[in-house]
Formats: sequence, structure tokens, C-alpha cells
Amino acid sequence: MEFDRLEAIRVGQELKRIRRQRGLSLAEVEALSSGRWKAVVIGSYERADRAISVGRLSSLMAWYQTPMSILFPMNPLLDSPTMTKSASAVIFDLRRRGDLSRHYPDIARFIEAIINIRGDWNGHLLTLRESDLRLIAMSQAISYPALIEELGIKHFLWQLR
Repeated sequence: MEFDRLEAIRVGQELKRIRRQRGLSLAEVEALSSGRWKAVVIGSYERADRAISVGRLSSLMAWYQTPMSILFPMNPLLDSPTMTKSASAVIFDLRRRGDLSRHYPDIARFIEAIINIRGDWNGHLLTLRESDLRLIAMSQAISYPALIEELGIKHFLWQLR
């Protein structure tokens, strides 16, 4: 398959993911947009059966209230939100949860919430997105690199052992 077709398919899949994240069917998009976005047209964009201009794509993304940049990551293989594993993941050693709770109660609470959401109570490792830890670092008024360094020094991170 040629690159343009592969890229159109990838963008279409992202459009579908974004629409579904908002809990919208194709018919609901048409109804809520007062017919501006026809269900058949949006479906054809999502299947990459029909090309979408940059202007229309920009308008659709604005309607979805989503930045265009989400569709065009710097490295689609690593940065795509649909990928489950990424180079920007941080892996916690859950065997150290007790110590983590004493030193970093906010991170420990966040990890507990993620474990409960995922229903993964038996694991020894937990993978979190780098972006999650960046937010935690900001809330703690510490830089992300400094937080990662501290967590690594205290052996809370599996990948830094």
C-alpha cells in the first residue's frame, strides 16, 4: 500500500477513536452538528474512502474540541494514543508500594486508582504514561526529570534498576 493511503487510514482510525471517545454515533454527530457533518461523509473519512481537506479536517477537529496535533504525532509508532506500549512509559515496581506511599502519597494514590480502574490487582509492575507523571510532577512543583531521578534513586521504578 502506498504511504498516502496508509496515512489516510491512520487518520481515519484516529477520527473514529475521537468520535467514539465522545460517545457519539455517526448519526449523533450529524444531529448535534445540525447537519453540518453528514454521517455518511464522516464515516467515509473514518474508513479513508473519501479524502478530507485540511480545512474540513481542522473544522471537524474544532467541532470535536480536539487539537489537530493529536492526528499528526512526531513519531506515529511511538506517540499514537491508540498504541498500548510506548517509549514514553514509566514502569513502577509495585512491590515497593508501601515505601512509595510514605514518600510520595499523591503518586501512590494515583497508582491505586489506576490499579482499580484497570482491575489489575495481582501485578508486580505497573506501566504509566510519561504524561501522567509530568502532571503529577507539576502538581508537586518539581521538574519531571527531577521526579524521575528521585523515583529511580529510591528504586520505585523498575526500568531504572
